[in-house]
Amino acid sequence: MRKVIRTLYRLMDKGLLRALSLILALLLAGCLIWDPSRYAAQTSNLTVWQGFLVIWAVCAGVIHGVGFRPKQTRWQALFSPLPALLILLAGIYWFYT
Repeated sequence: MRKVIRTLYRLMDKGLLRALSLILALLLAGCLIWDPSRYAAQTSNLTVWQGFLVIWAVCAGVIHGVGFRPKQTRWQALFSPLPALLILLAGIYWFYT
């Protein structure tokens, strides 16, 4: 499992993917700040765990986008950029539709 996580993180460690990750994370963070009621559990159709997932994706996207490379495998697994990018894209799509 450790080898798969490290390989996946190394494959995502490209300049264009980092830039995309940072731009999407900042865009979704801006959407959260602009209209937080769309992401709040009481005023939207999102549940609490989906809100946590969006916030995690923004954090993981910024960590990956600024060029921080976690050395330990557990941190690479926690802040994996591939699921974060997918959640960022889904969150931005949900905001604008």
